[in-house]
Amino acid sequence: MSGYTKRATLVLWVITGLLVIFPDHAYPAWEFRKESFEFFYDVLWLGNSDTDSAPSPLLGVFGGGVRFWLSDSFSFQPELGLYGMEYFYRDGKAYPAEIEYKDAVGVIGILIDPLLYYRYPLKGETLVLNGGFGPALSFKIPLVPHGDAPTQEVGDYFLSNARFFYLELRGTLDWSITRALGLSVRVRTLLPIFHLWDGEGAPFYDQLFFGAGIGIRIKG
Repeated sequence: MSGYTKRATLVLWVITGLLVIFPDHAYPAWEFRKESFEFFYDVLWLGNSDTDSAPSPLLGVFGGGVRFWLSDSFSFQPELGLYGMEYFYRDGKAYPAEIEYKDAVGVIGILIDPLLYYRYPLKGETLVLNGGFGPALSFKIPLVPHGDAPTQEVGDYFLSNARFFYLELRGTLDWSITRALGLSVRVRTLLPIFHLWDGEGAPFYDQLFFGAGIGIRIKG
C-alpha cells in the first residue's frame, strides 16, 4: 500500500469514527427546519512554521450562518466568514508577510463551514453544549498587490493540491437569553488535512487555524 493510500485510508477511518460515536437514538426521524441566524466574531491563530517570514498571525474573522434543526440531538449549521492578511511568495510557496513587506499581496480569506452539530442540553434549551465537525473551505483571493507582488503565484499555490480543504472541529456553548435572542461562546480548530497529500513536508500545525469567539443568535 502506497503512502498516499495509507494517509487517505486514515482520514476515512477518522471521519467514520466521528460518525459512529454519536448515540443511536439521535438518528431516527430527522427533519430540516430553520432554527436561527447567527452572527459571529472569532480570533483565530494561523500556524506558520517558517522562521524567515512573519510570525504566526492572529486573524479576526467575522461572518454569519444559519442553523437548521434536524432532531432533538442534531443540528446543521453552514457558515461564511471573512478575514484579511498579507502573503509573499518564495521558492514555490506562499508565506504570511509583515504589513511593511514591499512585495506582499493583500488577501481576502473566505471561510465556508457546513458543520453537523451534536446537541447536549445542560439546562433544558436555556443552556446547550454543542460539538460539531465537518469539512471547511478556506479560499484565499489575492486582491491588493504591493510592489512586484506575484499575485498569480500566491493564488495558484493555495488552489494547487487543494490547500483550501480543511477538517473542522468545533465546540459551542449556547445560552438562550430570551425566546428570540441567544449568545454563543465558540472554540474551533481547522485541521490542514491537505498536508496528507501535498508532499510539502511542513509540520502539521503549518496553516492550521485555532481560536475562539462569540456569536449572537437570532431565532426565527
